[in-house]
Amino acid sequence: MSDRGDGAGGPLVPEEIDCIDCGGRCGRITFPPEEGGWEPGDVVAYRCEDCLDRWDLVVPGGDEDPLDF
Repeated sequence: MSDRGDGAGGPLVPEEIDCIDCGGRCGRITFPPEEGGWEPGDVVAYRCEDCLDRWDLVVPGGDEDPLDF
């Protein structure tokens, strides 16, 4: 996911991503929020149509350092 934004100030959350395991297409299975849009820290789930792996990604942004574990 990119933190470049959706043009309205919110983070960009794509409908599809590439599967890390098999290279297939993963479709978003999390419905977008009804009000306010995506927020940094939201968890978005994707499912690969080829290998059926599930990927849970955290919407980037906010004050946290993504590499600070």
